[in-house]
Amino acid sequence: MADPLNILHTIELETLYPIVRCELTLKEPINVQKLERAVELVGQVVPEIFAKYRIQDNVFVPLDRDPKTIVSKVNSYSEDLVTQFDLLRGPQVKMIVVANKLIVYLSHILTDGAGSKQFLYLLADCYNQQRMAGGLTNHQGIDEIKQLIDQTPQQVSSKADHPAKPLYLPALADRQSAKYEVIRTQLNAKQFAELHNVTQNIGVTLNDFFMAAFGKTVQQYCGVPTIALACPTDMRQFLTVEAKQQLRIQNLTARYNFAVESEVTESVMQAAQKVHEQMTTNKQRKQFLQSVRTLVTEVGKGTAIDKLQEIVEQNYHVRPIAYTNFGVIDDKQLRFTDNSIESCLMTGSFRRLPMYQVAISTFAGRLTLAANMIGSDQERQFGKAVLDHLKLKLLAVSAS
Repeated sequence: MADPLNILHTIELETLYPIVRCELTLKEPINVQKLERAVELVGQVVPEIFAKYRIQDNVFVPLDRDPKTIVSKVNSYSEDLVTQFDLLRGPQVKMIVVANKLIVYLSHILTDGAGSKQFLYLLADCYNQQRMAGGLTNHQGIDEIKQLIDQTPQQVSSKADHPAKPLYLPALADRQSAKYEVIRTQLNAKQFAELHNVTQNIGVTLNDFFMAAFGKTVQQYCGVPTIALACPTDMRQFLTVEAKQQLRIQNLTARYNFAVESEVTESVMQAAQKVHEQMTTNKQRKQFLQSVRTLVTEVGKGTAIDKLQEIVEQNYHVRPIAYTNFGVIDDKQLRFTDNSIESCLMTGSFRRLPMYQVAISTFAGRLTLAANMIGSDQERQFGKAVLDHLKLKLLAVSAS
């Protein structure tokens, strides 16, 4: 069996297909021949990219190691084609080269956001060097997480993953002719730096502030007096110093759950303080372990996959309103020596409105807010309005 945390992303596949999407805009079109060679090299260390996933027993089944099954050069591209990315029948990575863009789809069953960044850095290094560094191994064990679970007292069982007053967006009457689209907006480096200064001055993290601002934004459309969100966290930070240095293209994400009372009229600043206080308590208690504790324990007992998926539904279910922060995409590690990357953004799975996920990422000092949407023209326009509303809330604070 592969990494047991892969199972987190195998539920509700018909509703939410588990991918991580990365879009790079380059100064010049990428060299496809070098890219294919880089993919071939990465496959030597991460052979799962050339494999299909067998959900029945959480196993990656090897396929032909041909980089052309992963890399496609096209003259035009529609996001609707992502529906052809079949993780149960084909490779776990798909790359589209179109003009000066490189679009990379990674299987979320194979790896999480942090692992996807490691994949991109490895891909770039292999592209630049056209060879693989000797002795490199991809580590996928979770023994240290199991130890952490054993060492951390189990908290009183709660329904934190199923809030009593969840955030939601209205379903629009127009549900026809659904198309796929990645919507995005940005804060430039100056605006982002100003916002960062504000969060430091009031003593909250950027992540606290983003979640509060997103919660207040959605609240404007639903009126729920509670901001309840799941906050993904990378468990690599809890590994030993040695393990942190290892290549870990795997799933090692758990999530905190929080819910704060916040009237619609309350400011983002006030809400951010409440989010910060609760998140600080959650971090001290390592509350994130509750989202994976039972799954990891039951995997060790040999529990059947369908039962494990039921456990995931109880503790890590797909929320209609979701938030994820990919953090900083390192422009010193993600670079091509024969080209320049002008912009880069990362997003998660495509969602049909009223489901909605905001994805935040930073590259070269610029902050990108994005959402992968499925919807009619009207629905996607509404999704853009939500994103613009969030941006205005961030700008209002940084300008104050």
